[in-house]
Amino acid sequence: MDTPAPEITQSPPAPTAPADDVGTPPAEPAPRDIFLPDPLPGPETQTPAQVVEPHAAALADEAVSRADADSTGPRLHAMVIDAAPYGVDPVVGEHVSVQLRQTAEEMGYEVASREQSVDAARRISMPFPPAPADLWRVTWAGQAQRGIFARVWAQDGRYVIEIMVASMDGSGPFFARGTSGAEDLHAVVDTLLRQALPTPGRWDAQAAERYMAGEPSIPGATPAVMAPSGATPTVFAPVVTGGSPYRPRRRSHRPTRRFDLAISTEAAIGTGSDRFYNHLVGARLDLRITTEIMLGAYAGYANLRGRDGRAQNMLFYLQAEDRIRLGESTDWTIPLRFSLGYLPFNGPFVRISAGLNVPVSERVELGIDLLAPTFWVIPGGVAVSVDVGLEVIYRL
Repeated sequence: MDTPAPEITQSPPAPTAPADDVGTPPAEPAPRDIFLPDPLPGPETQTPAQVVEPHAAALADEAVSRADADSTGPRLHAMVIDAAPYGVDPVVGEHVSVQLRQTAEEMGYEVASREQSVDAARRISMPFPPAPADLWRVTWAGQAQRGIFARVWAQDGRYVIEIMVASMDGSGPFFARGTSGAEDLHAVVDTLLRQALPTPGRWDAQAAERYMAGEPSIPGATPAVMAPSGATPTVFAPVVTGGSPYRPRRRSHRPTRRFDLAISTEAAIGTGSDRFYNHLVGARLDLRITTEIMLGAYAGYANLRGRDGRAQNMLFYLQAEDRIRLGESTDWTIPLRFSLGYLPFNGPFVRISAGLNVPVSERVELGIDLLAPTFWVIPGGVAVSVDVGLEVIYRL
């Protein structure tokens, strides 16, 4: 990202029906008077997006604000951070970034060059993709008045575009989200940015002076002074070191919720010649040490094979668990568990298990123990079973 942005000479791609809810990009749109990226493959048919045109009053306000800005002094500066594509061809992100810059200029902003944006991001070691606070900091470092960033992904065969705007006068952050196909990707991005980005006339200069006077905690950062309209702009020449100028955001290991409550049912099938069947139904309370490591306490009802038919009992155990995430872009995990407990009137209980946990919502997970060898210490020996369990986990 240290070299000048390539000239994009063709149009975007169309999102196909996604695999695992992630699709691929758009079909060629009508010619535009900007350079566009190479096209991507897409579906042969798709439903046009619902594009909501900006309200006439908003457009009039924008025109007045731009005229005021042109007549009263230097225009406000905006900085566009390259859009982040998720699960789609990177050329889609280029299309979105190009349109963001064009729309901001049409709204009356003087837009920083891509090289200036990259330099500001490098100097503060900005995580990518940036959080709202990171976008505010990189906007400050580049001495722009407003910062713009977008994410784009595909779902159900359509693009989803989310735009975030930071403002140095303390207002915001502002957000807008919409969906599009390939043929109207630029139009939707244009509409969303006009919804999220305040016009230059909506600027609190006094508040901005207070905010800009303070220095955010940016080790070694020296703000780049952007030239006012009409002057020769300062061109930054970042050192070419290879790779992305952005520092990838690390996944936090600090849990947002400390406790989980799990309701489970489990079938235990005896191995070897001693065929038996036990069934367990119980609840477990887990304490999250990190997002992957937790400790739990279980209590449940046990329906067991007895000497003279079925027997009823209670089972208690403590459990240690470590979860292995299947990928950076998914919350599916493989739980590895070790349990040690006691079955009254019998003896110790030991269980080792591995399975799959699938999030159903932000606070609910479905867990399946697919492989769970279990050891029951009973008078006269040790019984071994292979268990299969199902549980519903709720984050408290």
